[in-house]
Amino acid sequence: MSDKDQISALEVGELDLFVDSMEPTQIENIGSQAWIEWHIRLQKLNQQAVLEASTMVEELTKETLVSHGKLPVLIHEAICIQVWRLKIYPQILKLEPAPAYTFGIYMVLYHEAAAVGLLETVLFHEDGVQSISDVVIDLLQYAVDQLTALIVLINNGYLKPVPVKELDFEKVVEELERQKQDLQFDISMRCISIVRYLAEHMEAAGLGASIAINIYKSNDVPSILCQLIQMEPWKKFNENGELQMFKFGRWSRPNSEDLSHMHRSEAQLWLCLRQLLLEPRLEHYYTIEECRRTSFCRLQAKMSDEMIDEIPVLGELKTLLCQMALGDYSYGNKRCNGVKNPGCAAIEVIPQIKESLLRQIHKRIKKLAKIHLNHCCNDDTGESHSIAKKLLDSYASDVALALDNGGAKCADCGDKASKKCSRCKTEWYCGRECQVQHWPKHKKICDQFDKLNKTE
Repeated sequence: MSDKDQISALEVGELDLFVDSMEPTQIENIGSQAWIEWHIRLQKLNQQAVLEASTMVEELTKETLVSHGKLPVLIHEAICIQVWRLKIYPQILKLEPAPAYTFGIYMVLYHEAAAVGLLETVLFHEDGVQSISDVVIDLLQYAVDQLTALIVLINNGYLKPVPVKELDFEKVVEELERQKQDLQFDISMRCISIVRYLAEHMEAAGLGASIAINIYKSNDVPSILCQLIQMEPWKKFNENGELQMFKFGRWSRPNSEDLSHMHRSEAQLWLCLRQLLLEPRLEHYYTIEECRRTSFCRLQAKMSDEMIDEIPVLGELKTLLCQMALGDYSYGNKRCNGVKNPGCAAIEVIPQIKESLLRQIHKRIKKLAKIHLNHCCNDDTGESHSIAKKLLDSYASDVALALDNGGAKCADCGDKASKKCSRCKTEWYCGRECQVQHWPKHKKICDQFDKLNKTE
């Protein structure tokens, strides 16, 4: 039996208890003690779902979430923190430009990533998409927003190497911004999969026309996917010119196996684009005019024989792109699958959750920022230390290591690691050299964790 089979993120009976207790967060309660307990439960549910999916066992976490009708809660959580991040977080930094205690703010930002991670795992299955029919447009719009944010991140130089020496002089607000961007990148990469699952299960959600309008007319998702394929966000080069790839939520040096296969995010992008360009509804909602045709045809150069050998269904996409280059679009239009021309009777469903949250905080942003500043940046109480220790256990548990491709990875180079930071006990390294190299990035958070570990 493998290590993953032996490890569980949940104790006996906790799954039903945690799922039963799931309720949408009231934005004013973010960062409170009760909310932190909910955040820890969400983190454990996410870990358990990934363990079940990766070990090919019965996915009880997914089944429980679907049967209890709790997936809409996860969508609300992701959008709620998105609103907090865009509206309240900047106001917090105006009130306290250099907070001494930043772990609380990071925890709130990480809550969004945990919710999206759990959604990515569960929505792989059609019944998961069926269970969110009431809020599927909210999730789709959120996910497309994250893909757009990914393009903005890359255009702003996120993938460019940052000299380690610059981190020595990094201010607290700069450190927070870097952490926020890292989480934004991780969320956006996960949303690639979510958009693909929603596109594939368009009819299962019962809102095929509204999903198609959102994908093709409102957001032009095929063009967004095309741009991301050209950008290749799953890889970058460090300051030494060494290739790094994004894997299991962190950047690491690829091994020979990584280089011989398509990156997971690359495969998801191609499969999603194939689904959308061969979708029967395409001809009713999407016009492939000259600019779009040119962009799509450029992708032919990236479609190698090895890629099609690895994912044979992409051969259909290559055929379509070749015909598109010749000005022939009939290939995609032949795939009718019973979908008829909707005419002019289609009713578009409008996303509601984000607008509702924005109305709730209207004219209250400064007041809420003061409340959340006290919640997130105050570590003076014994109760705060107790909660923080629970968070550390969930972030650096044996389960978290098991999910990281079978064991601990060096925080600097990504190779297999055997030594843990002796102060905070949250980061792993393959040796002294990498630990010293990574210290400028790790120092501030290490100091905070060390203080929490020493507090009785």
